Amino acid sequence: MSGKDIIHIFKGLLPDERLLTDVDMSRITTFRIGGPADIVAEAESPEEIIDLLRTARDNGIPFVVLGNGSNVLVKDKGVRGLVIRINSAMSRAQAEGNTVRAQAGITLGALARFLAAHSLAGFEFASGIPGCLGGGIYMNAGAYNGEIGSLIKEVYFIDENLNLKTLKNEQLDFSYRHCALSGRDVVITGACLELEHGNKEQINELIRDYTRRRRERQPLEYPSAGSMFKRPAGAYAAALIDQAGLKGMRVGDACISQKHAGFFINLGKATAEQMLELVERTKEIVYERSGIMLCPEVRIIGE
Repeated sequence: MSGKDIIHIFKGLLPDERLLTDVDMSRITTFRIGGPADIVAEAESPEEIIDLLRTARDNGIPFVVLGNGSNVLVKDKGVRGLVIRINSAMSRAQAEGNTVRAQAGITLGALARFLAAHSLAGFEFASGIPGCLGGGIYMNAGAYNGEIGSLIKEVYFIDENLNLKTLKNEQLDFSYRHCALSGRDVVITGACLELEHGNKEQINELIRDYTRRRRERQPLEYPSAGSMFKRPAGAYAAALIDQAGLKGMRVGDACISQKHAGFFINLGKATAEQMLELVERTKEIVYERSGIMLCPEVRIIGE
């Protein structure tokens, strides 16, 4: 069954231009890997997401929610059913004093620039993280000793029963790459952040500094999903991979970056099968050398 066989089920929920069939997932993920998705729906509001989810459930159609496609590896046969994409169509932000309400689809880079324009400091560390706010909250993304969870006042989401809910920071149990919503079948739709007033030029200078450091240390010239593995307790995944002598190891066009061992990159025509084989080889070798089993940070979807 293809997208054309089930598209009629979702007709009328969104305009035709935001309801697409047989979409090549390699075009909408930063890894540039993956087969076709039956249907990709680009939602503009929480209400549209609820309508899509309810319709998919009522008709027994599997679904997955995707943000910027930056922390995901799609398998080579693609994704069956419905992909709900929350990105630029849900990317508005509004500042009031030192608080900002932002929709889940705004990229972290765009949000950092918005905050800088309003002289709000504290989010600079996230300016180069390649993802959207919703995904960043879900996994409590971080960099340069900062984590998004520390700036969250409250989060808005659709729960398992398709109700709109709010949780405050103290209810979200933020920890390393985790929050209370992680692992739950929920959809984050937005958040309220609380920041500090700062000097606009100093904020922009810090963003430029983080950008320079990323360009120097990370293989931004190649498609990737960011860091492949979570940081194990008491160690760093990139250091363990480097110490095992695995920089440059490749399976087909799937390769461990020579610049940063934590990044697995697509040299041009890598397949998901090749990338997954490279991940498994890396886990085995690192475990043999260090006794530490690495755990992927990148989400793997599809078939």
